[in-house]
Amino acid sequence: MAEIREKSYSLGHRWRSSQFFVLATIAIALFAETFLYGYLVPILNFMLMNRLQSDPSHAQELISTVLGVYGVLGVVTGPIIGHLADKSPDRKMPLLISLSLCIVGTCLVAGAHTIHILIFGRVMQGIAGSAVWIIGFATVADNMSPDRVGFGMGLMLSFANSGTISGPVISGLLLEATGYWATWSVPILVLTVDLIARVVMIEPPPKALPSPNIASTGFSPLEISGEEQDGLSEENSFWRIILFDGRVVTCLLITGMSVTVTGSFEATLPLYVQENFGWGSSTVGMLFSGLVIPGLIIGPLAGWVRDRIGARIPAVFGAILQATVLIAMGTLRPFVSGIAPAELTAAAKAHQERTPGIFGTNGGTSRVIAMLDVASSLGLSIGPLLGGVLKALIGFKYMTWAWGKYF
Repeated sequence: MAEIREKSYSLGHRWRSSQFFVLATIAIALFAETFLYGYLVPILNFMLMNRLQSDPSHAQELISTVLGVYGVLGVVTGPIIGHLADKSPDRKMPLLISLSLCIVGTCLVAGAHTIHILIFGRVMQGIAGSAVWIIGFATVADNMSPDRVGFGMGLMLSFANSGTISGPVISGLLLEATGYWATWSVPILVLTVDLIARVVMIEPPPKALPSPNIASTGFSPLEISGEEQDGLSEENSFWRIILFDGRVVTCLLITGMSVTVTGSFEATLPLYVQENFGWGSSTVGMLFSGLVIPGLIIGPLAGWVRDRIGARIPAVFGAILQATVLIAMGTLRPFVSGIAPAELTAAAKAHQERTPGIFGTNGGTSRVIAMLDVASSLGLSIGPLLGGVLKALIGFKYMTWAWGKYF
Protein backbone atom coordinates (compact mmCIF):
# COMPACT_ATOMS: atom_id res chain seq x y z
CA MET A 1 0.00 0.00 0.00
CA ALA A 2 2.83 2.38 0.87
CA GLU A 3 4.42 1.52 -2.49
CA ILE A 4 1.22 2.51 -4.34
CA ARG A 5 1.03 5.80 -2.45
CA GLU A 6 4.67 6.52 -3.27
CA LYS A 7 4.11 5.85 -6.99
CA SER A 8 0.97 7.97 -6.99
CA TYR A 9 2.83 10.80 -5.29
CA SER A 10 5.70 10.63 -7.76
CA LEU A 11 3.43 10.45 -10.84
CA GLY A 12 4.58 13.42 -12.88
CA HIS A 13 6.04 15.04 -9.78
CA ARG A 14 9.30 15.94 -11.49
CA TRP A 15 7.80 17.90 -14.39
CA ARG A 16 4.87 19.26 -12.38
CA SER A 17 7.26 20.84 -9.87
CA SER A 18 9.91 21.80 -12.43
CA GLN A 19 10.94 25.42 -12.85
CA PHE A 20 9.65 25.39 -16.43
CA PHE A 21 6.15 24.22 -15.51
CA VAL A 22 5.88 26.52 -12.49
CA LEU A 23 6.87 29.52 -14.62
CA ALA A 24 4.54 28.38 -17.41
CA THR A 25 1.66 28.23 -14.92
CA ILE A 26 2.38 31.77 -13.72
CA ALA A 27 2.65 32.95 -17.34
CA ILE A 28 -0.78 31.47 -18.13
CA ALA A 29 -2.24 33.06 -14.99
CA LEU A 30 -0.87 36.51 -15.89
CA PHE A 31 -2.06 36.12 -19.48
CA ALA A 32 -5.56 35.22 -18.28
CA GLU A 33 -5.69 38.20 -15.91
CA THR A 34 -4.69 40.81 -18.49
CA PHE A 35 -6.74 39.08 -21.18
CA LEU A 36 -9.91 39.39 -19.09
CA TYR A 37 -9.16 43.02 -18.18
CA GLY A 38 -8.66 44.04 -21.80
CA TYR A 39 -11.48 41.82 -23.05
CA LEU A 40 -14.07 44.17 -21.61
CA VAL A 41 -12.69 47.40 -23.10
CA PRO A 42 -14.13 47.25 -26.68
CA ILE A 43 -17.48 45.72 -25.68
CA LEU A 44 -18.17 47.76 -22.54
CA ASN A 45 -19.98 50.53 -24.39
CA PHE A 46 -22.19 47.91 -26.10
CA MET A 47 -22.99 46.32 -22.73
CA LEU A 48 -23.91 49.65 -21.15
CA MET A 49 -26.03 50.93 -24.03
CA ASN A 50 -27.66 47.74 -25.36
CA ARG A 51 -27.85 45.36 -22.41
CA LEU A 52 -28.12 47.72 -19.44
CA GLN A 53 -30.01 50.47 -21.34
CA SER A 54 -27.88 53.20 -19.80
CA ASP A 55 -28.26 56.87 -20.65
CA PRO A 56 -25.87 57.66 -23.57
CA SER A 57 -25.05 61.03 -22.00
CA HIS A 58 -23.51 59.16 -19.04
CA ALA A 59 -21.55 56.67 -21.17
CA GLN A 60 -18.10 58.13 -20.52
CA GLU A 61 -18.74 58.43 -16.80
CA LEU A 62 -19.91 54.83 -16.53
CA ILE A 63 -17.03 53.47 -18.61
CA SER A 64 -14.50 55.29 -16.45
CA THR A 65 -16.17 54.01 -13.29
CA VAL A 66 -16.34 50.37 -14.39
CA LEU A 67 -12.70 50.37 -15.51
CA GLY A 68 -11.49 52.44 -12.55
CA VAL A 69 -13.04 50.27 -9.83
CA TYR A 70 -10.69 47.46 -10.86
CA GLY A 71 -7.72 49.58 -9.85
CA VAL A 72 -9.30 50.82 -6.63
CA LEU A 73 -9.63 47.25 -5.39
CA GLY A 74 -5.96 46.63 -6.11
CA VAL A 75 -4.96 49.62 -3.99
CA VAL A 76 -7.03 48.39 -1.05
CA THR A 77 -6.33 44.67 -1.20
CA GLY A 78 -2.74 44.64 -2.53
CA PRO A 79 -0.92 45.23 0.80
CA ILE A 80 -3.20 42.75 2.58
CA ILE A 81 -2.58 40.04 -0.02
CA GLY A 82 1.16 40.70 0.06
CA HIS A 83 1.26 40.51 3.87
CA LEU A 84 -0.66 37.22 3.96
CA ALA A 85 1.41 35.72 1.13
CA ASP A 86 4.67 36.46 2.96
CA LYS A 87 3.32 34.87 6.13
CA SER A 88 2.54 31.59 4.36
CA PRO A 89 5.00 29.50 2.34
CA ASP A 90 2.09 27.92 0.44
CA ARG A 91 1.32 29.82 -2.79
CA LYS A 92 -0.70 27.26 -4.75
CA MET A 93 -3.81 27.52 -2.58
CA PRO A 94 -4.02 31.36 -2.78
CA LEU A 95 -3.66 31.06 -6.57
CA LEU A 96 -6.58 28.62 -6.69
CA ILE A 97 -8.72 30.83 -4.44
CA SER A 98 -8.00 33.87 -6.59
CA LEU A 99 -8.97 31.94 -9.72
CA SER A 100 -12.27 30.96 -8.10
CA LEU A 101 -12.98 34.64 -7.42
CA CYS A 102 -12.06 35.48 -11.01
CA ILE A 103 -14.41 32.84 -12.44
CA VAL A 104 -17.35 34.04 -10.34
CA GLY A 105 -16.57 37.68 -11.13
CA THR A 106 -16.36 36.98 -14.88
CA CYS A 107 -19.73 35.20 -14.82
CA LEU A 108 -21.26 38.17 -13.01
CA VAL A 109 -19.80 40.63 -15.53
CA ALA A 110 -20.99 38.61 -18.52
CA GLY A 111 -24.50 38.09 -17.16
CA ALA A 112 -24.95 41.49 -15.51
CA HIS A 113 -28.38 43.06 -16.05
CA THR A 114 -27.74 46.04 -13.76
CA ILE A 115 -24.77 48.37 -13.33
CA HIS A 116 -24.44 47.27 -9.69
CA ILE A 117 -23.93 43.62 -10.64
CA LEU A 118 -21.44 44.65 -13.31
CA ILE A 119 -19.40 46.66 -10.81
CA PHE A 120 -19.57 43.87 -8.22
CA GLY A 121 -18.23 41.43 -10.79
CA ARG A 122 -15.39 43.85 -11.54
CA VAL A 123 -14.66 44.05 -7.80
CA MET A 124 -14.16 40.29 -7.65
CA GLN A 125 -12.01 40.37 -10.78
CA GLY A 126 -9.93 43.17 -9.26
CA ILE A 127 -9.20 41.23 -6.07
CA ALA A 128 -8.31 38.12 -8.07
CA GLY A 129 -6.09 40.13 -10.41
CA SER A 130 -4.10 41.64 -7.54
CA ALA A 131 -3.50 38.19 -6.06
CA VAL A 132 -2.23 36.82 -9.38
CA TRP A 133 0.25 39.67 -9.90
CA ILE A 134 1.56 39.60 -6.33
CA ILE A 135 1.81 35.86 -5.79
CA GLY A 136 2.80 35.17 -9.39
CA PHE A 137 5.76 37.56 -9.50
CA ALA A 138 6.86 36.50 -6.01
CA THR A 139 6.88 32.89 -7.21
CA VAL A 140 8.98 33.84 -10.24
CA ALA A 141 11.45 35.75 -8.04
CA ASP A 142 11.82 32.75 -5.74
CA ASN A 143 12.38 30.31 -8.62
CA MET A 144 14.93 32.32 -10.62
CA SER A 145 18.59 32.90 -9.81
CA PRO A 146 19.50 36.57 -9.09
CA ASP A 147 21.40 36.91 -12.36
CA ARG A 148 18.40 35.76 -14.40
CA VAL A 149 15.47 37.26 -12.50
CA GLY A 150 15.25 40.25 -14.85
CA PHE A 151 14.90 37.97 -17.87
CA GLY A 152 12.29 35.88 -16.05
CA MET A 153 10.24 38.93 -15.06
CA GLY A 154 10.50 40.31 -18.60
CA LEU A 155 9.26 37.02 -19.99
CA MET A 156 6.28 37.05 -17.62
CA LEU A 157 5.47 40.63 -18.64
CA SER A 158 5.54 39.55 -22.28
CA PHE A 159 2.85 36.97 -21.57
CA ALA A 160 0.88 39.60 -19.67
CA ASN A 161 1.25 41.97 -22.64
CA SER A 162 0.05 39.28 -25.02
CA GLY A 163 -3.15 39.07 -22.97
CA THR A 164 -3.51 42.84 -23.12
CA ILE A 165 -3.23 42.68 -26.93
CA SER A 166 -5.35 39.65 -27.67
CA GLY A 167 -8.18 40.41 -25.23
CA PRO A 168 -9.54 43.58 -26.88
CA VAL A 169 -8.90 42.31 -30.43
CA ILE A 170 -10.68 38.99 -29.93
CA SER A 171 -13.65 40.44 -28.04
CA GLY A 172 -14.14 43.18 -30.63
CA LEU A 173 -14.05 40.75 -33.54
CA LEU A 174 -16.29 38.16 -31.90
CA LEU A 175 -18.91 40.69 -30.81
CA GLU A 176 -19.38 41.85 -34.40
CA ALA A 177 -19.16 38.37 -35.94
CA THR A 178 -20.98 36.07 -33.48
CA GLY A 179 -22.99 38.11 -31.00
CA TYR A 180 -22.79 38.82 -27.29
CA TRP A 181 -22.98 35.42 -25.59
CA ALA A 182 -20.70 33.64 -28.05
CA THR A 183 -18.12 36.33 -27.32
CA TRP A 184 -17.83 35.11 -23.72
CA SER A 185 -16.94 31.55 -24.77
CA VAL A 186 -13.27 32.51 -25.17
CA PRO A 187 -12.82 33.78 -21.58
CA ILE A 188 -14.34 30.51 -20.37
CA LEU A 189 -11.79 28.57 -22.42
CA VAL A 190 -8.91 30.70 -21.10
CA LEU A 191 -10.05 30.25 -17.49
CA THR A 192 -10.39 26.49 -18.02
CA VAL A 193 -6.78 26.20 -19.23
CA ASP A 194 -5.67 28.41 -16.32
CA LEU A 195 -7.53 26.22 -13.83
CA ILE A 196 -5.97 23.01 -15.17
CA ALA A 197 -2.46 24.49 -14.99
CA ARG A 198 -2.88 25.74 -11.41
CA VAL A 199 -4.33 22.42 -10.21
CA VAL A 200 -1.62 20.32 -11.87
CA MET A 201 1.29 22.50 -10.68
CA ILE A 202 3.20 21.27 -7.64
CA GLU A 203 4.84 24.12 -5.77
CA PRO A 204 8.54 23.43 -5.16
CA PRO A 205 9.74 23.73 -1.56
CA PRO A 206 10.64 27.32 -0.62
CA LYS A 207 14.31 28.25 -0.56
CA ALA A 208 15.68 28.78 2.92
CA LEU A 209 16.47 32.40 3.74
CA PRO A 210 19.55 33.40 5.75
CA SER A 211 18.90 33.23 9.48
CA PRO A 212 19.76 36.15 11.72
CA ASN A 213 22.80 34.69 13.43
CA ILE A 214 26.29 36.00 14.11
CA ALA A 215 27.92 33.94 11.38
CA SER A 216 25.67 35.28 8.60
CA THR A 217 25.62 38.92 9.66
CA GLY A 218 29.19 39.27 10.88
CA PHE A 219 27.94 41.10 13.99
CA SER A 220 27.01 40.03 17.47
CA PRO A 221 23.46 40.87 18.68
CA LEU A 222 24.88 43.79 20.70
CA GLU A 223 26.46 45.27 17.57
CA ILE A 224 23.26 45.30 15.52
CA SER A 225 21.73 48.76 15.41
CA GLY A 226 18.46 49.60 17.11
CA GLU A 227 16.70 50.02 13.76
CA GLU A 228 17.81 46.56 12.62
CA GLN A 229 16.75 44.99 15.91
CA ASP A 230 13.32 46.55 15.49
CA GLY A 231 13.28 45.13 11.95
CA LEU A 232 13.76 41.62 13.28
CA SER A 233 10.71 41.87 15.51
CA GLU A 234 8.33 44.48 14.08
CA GLU A 235 6.19 44.09 10.96
CA ASN A 236 6.14 47.86 10.41
CA SER A 237 9.88 47.86 9.79
CA PHE A 238 9.28 46.45 6.31
CA TRP A 239 7.29 49.47 5.16
CA ARG A 240 9.66 51.91 6.87
CA ILE A 241 12.76 50.42 5.28
CA ILE A 242 11.38 49.79 1.80
CA LEU A 243 9.60 53.15 1.42
CA PHE A 244 12.85 54.96 2.26
CA ASP A 245 14.72 53.05 -0.45
CA GLY A 246 15.24 55.41 -3.40
CA ARG A 247 15.32 52.59 -5.93
CA VAL A 248 11.94 51.32 -4.75
CA VAL A 249 10.29 54.76 -4.76
CA THR A 250 11.56 55.47 -8.29
CA CYS A 251 10.17 52.17 -9.61
CA LEU A 252 6.78 52.83 -8.02
CA LEU A 253 6.54 56.37 -9.43
CA ILE A 254 7.48 55.28 -12.95
CA THR A 255 5.01 52.40 -12.87
CA GLY A 256 2.16 54.56 -11.56
CA MET A 257 2.74 57.26 -14.19
CA SER A 258 2.93 54.77 -17.05
CA VAL A 259 -0.25 52.91 -16.08
CA THR A 260 -2.13 56.18 -15.49
CA VAL A 261 -1.52 57.30 -19.08
CA THR A 262 -2.49 53.89 -20.48
CA GLY A 263 -5.63 53.73 -18.32
CA SER A 264 -6.82 57.13 -19.53
CA PHE A 265 -6.58 56.02 -23.16
CA GLU A 266 -8.40 52.75 -22.43
CA ALA A 267 -11.31 54.71 -20.99
CA THR A 268 -11.54 57.49 -23.60
CA LEU A 269 -10.21 56.26 -26.94
CA PRO A 270 -12.91 53.62 -27.69
CA LEU A 271 -15.79 56.06 -27.18
CA TYR A 272 -13.96 58.84 -29.04
CA VAL A 273 -13.37 56.85 -32.24
CA GLN A 274 -16.88 55.39 -32.14
CA GLU A 275 -18.42 58.86 -31.83
CA ASN A 276 -16.19 60.59 -34.38
CA PHE A 277 -15.41 57.91 -36.96
CA GLY A 278 -18.12 55.30 -36.41
CA TRP A 279 -15.54 52.57 -35.95
CA GLY A 280 -16.74 49.21 -34.62
CA SER A 281 -15.53 47.28 -31.62
CA SER A 282 -13.10 45.17 -33.69
CA THR A 283 -11.21 48.25 -34.89
CA VAL A 284 -11.23 49.70 -31.39
CA GLY A 285 -9.66 46.52 -30.07
CA MET A 286 -6.84 46.71 -32.60
CA LEU A 287 -6.01 50.32 -31.73
CA PHE A 288 -4.33 49.28 -28.49
CA SER A 289 -2.02 46.73 -30.09
CA GLY A 290 0.48 49.42 -31.11
CA LEU A 291 1.22 50.21 -27.47
CA VAL A 292 1.61 46.59 -26.46
CA ILE A 293 3.05 44.52 -29.33
CA PRO A 294 6.57 46.04 -29.03
CA GLY A 295 6.63 45.19 -25.32
CA LEU A 296 5.65 41.61 -26.09
CA ILE A 297 8.85 41.17 -28.09
CA ILE A 298 11.17 43.50 -26.19
CA GLY A 299 10.18 42.52 -22.62
CA PRO A 300 12.60 39.58 -22.22
CA LEU A 301 15.35 41.61 -23.93
CA ALA A 302 14.84 44.47 -21.48
CA GLY A 303 15.08 42.03 -18.58
CA TRP A 304 18.25 40.51 -20.01
CA VAL A 305 19.82 43.97 -20.39
CA ARG A 306 18.91 44.78 -16.79
CA ASP A 307 20.59 41.55 -15.62
CA ARG A 308 23.77 42.48 -17.49
CA ILE A 309 24.24 46.23 -16.97
CA GLY A 310 21.67 47.20 -14.36
CA ALA A 311 18.49 49.25 -14.64
CA ARG A 312 19.62 52.89 -14.39
CA ILE A 313 21.08 53.46 -17.87
CA PRO A 314 18.27 51.73 -19.87
CA ALA A 315 15.61 53.43 -17.75
CA VAL A 316 17.05 56.94 -18.15
CA PHE A 317 17.49 56.70 -21.92
CA GLY A 318 14.12 54.99 -22.35
CA ALA A 319 12.32 57.68 -20.34
CA ILE A 320 13.97 60.51 -22.32
CA LEU A 321 13.01 58.98 -25.67
CA GLN A 322 9.45 58.26 -24.52
CA ALA A 323 9.05 61.88 -23.49
CA THR A 324 10.16 63.17 -26.90
CA VAL A 325 8.80 60.59 -29.35
CA LEU A 326 5.28 59.23 -28.83
CA ILE A 327 5.83 56.12 -30.94
CA ALA A 328 8.60 55.11 -28.55
CA MET A 329 6.07 54.81 -25.71
CA GLY A 330 5.19 51.21 -26.54
CA THR A 331 8.63 50.21 -27.77
CA LEU A 332 10.74 51.45 -24.84
CA ARG A 333 8.30 50.94 -21.98
CA PRO A 334 9.85 47.54 -21.08
CA PHE A 335 13.17 49.31 -20.42
CA VAL A 336 11.49 51.82 -18.08
CA SER A 337 8.50 50.45 -16.16
CA GLY A 338 8.95 46.88 -17.41
CA ILE A 339 12.02 46.22 -15.27
CA ALA A 340 10.34 47.43 -12.08
CA PRO A 341 9.40 43.96 -10.73
CA ALA A 342 12.99 42.73 -10.96
CA GLU A 343 14.34 45.89 -9.34
CA LEU A 344 11.87 45.73 -6.46
CA THR A 345 12.54 42.09 -5.66
CA ALA A 346 16.28 42.76 -5.88
CA ALA A 347 15.93 45.64 -3.41
CA ALA A 348 14.01 43.48 -0.93
CA LYS A 349 16.52 40.64 -1.17
CA ALA A 350 19.42 43.07 -0.73
CA HIS A 351 17.97 44.25 2.59
CA GLN A 352 17.35 40.63 3.58
CA GLU A 353 20.97 39.69 2.84
CA ARG A 354 22.35 42.66 4.79
CA THR A 355 20.17 41.89 7.81
CA PRO A 356 18.88 38.29 7.64
CA GLY A 357 15.40 37.82 9.08
CA ILE A 358 14.56 41.52 8.90
CA PHE A 359 11.38 40.82 6.87
CA GLY A 360 10.42 37.58 8.59
CA THR A 361 11.12 33.93 7.92
CA ASN A 362 9.60 33.96 4.42
CA GLY A 363 11.16 37.25 3.33
CA GLY A 364 9.36 40.29 1.90
CA THR A 365 9.05 39.45 -1.80
CA SER A 366 5.25 39.30 -1.86
CA ARG A 367 4.90 42.58 0.03
CA VAL A 368 7.29 44.46 -2.23
CA ILE A 369 5.44 43.15 -5.30
CA ALA A 370 2.22 44.23 -3.58
CA MET A 371 3.59 47.77 -3.54
CA LEU A 372 4.09 47.56 -7.30
CA ASP A 373 0.53 46.28 -7.64
CA VAL A 374 -0.71 49.23 -5.59
CA ALA A 375 1.16 51.65 -7.88
CA SER A 376 -0.30 49.98 -10.96
CA SER A 377 -3.77 49.90 -9.41
CA LEU A 378 -3.58 53.59 -8.58
CA GLY A 379 -2.81 54.21 -12.23
CA LEU A 380 -5.70 51.98 -13.31
CA SER A 381 -8.10 53.85 -11.03
CA ILE A 382 -6.82 57.41 -11.55
CA GLY A 383 -6.16 57.06 -15.30
CA PRO A 384 -9.71 56.27 -16.48
CA LEU A 385 -11.32 58.80 -14.14
CA LEU A 386 -8.87 61.59 -14.91
CA GLY A 387 -8.96 60.79 -18.61
CA GLY A 388 -12.75 61.00 -18.60
CA VAL A 389 -12.68 64.34 -16.77
CA LEU A 390 -10.06 65.83 -19.11
CA LYS A 391 -11.92 64.62 -22.20
CA ALA A 392 -15.12 66.25 -20.95
CA LEU A 393 -13.44 69.52 -19.95
CA ILE A 394 -10.91 70.15 -22.72
CA GLY A 395 -11.60 67.46 -25.32
CA PHE A 396 -9.73 64.36 -26.42
CA LYS A 397 -7.19 66.25 -28.54
CA TYR A 398 -5.96 68.46 -25.71
CA MET A 399 -6.13 65.57 -23.25
CA THR A 400 -3.59 63.66 -25.35
CA TRP A 401 -1.43 66.78 -25.56
CA ALA A 402 -1.57 67.19 -21.77
CA TRP A 403 -0.55 63.56 -21.23
CA GLY A 404 2.31 64.01 -23.68
CA LYS A 405 3.66 66.95 -21.70
CA TYR A 406 3.16 65.15 -18.40
CA PHE A 407 4.76 61.90 -19.51
